[in-house]
Amino acid sequence: MPQGKAVSGEVQWIVVRLSTQLGVDDIAMYTNLNTRTVRRILAYFKKHGDIDDHNKLTRSVRQQLCDYDVQVRFLRY
Repeated sequence: MPQGKAVSGEVQWIVVRLSTQLGVDDIAMYTNLNTRTVRRILAYFKKHGDIDDHNKLTRSVRQQLCDYDVQVRFLRY
């Protein structure tokens, strides 16, 4: 991977799945990642039980409200 590029969620899950069968050096070789990056992904997964996917955190700009959303908002007040 080029320096400074974020690792996609799919590749992070590949790293986690390969960690059950392979060592860090082998995973780095197969995924073309740095061994430090592989260790960081595995440490994050061990601590949180999930991957650090930045795409999940961003919300869609074109998200629209439906009738149910409006009803729930008015029920609270």
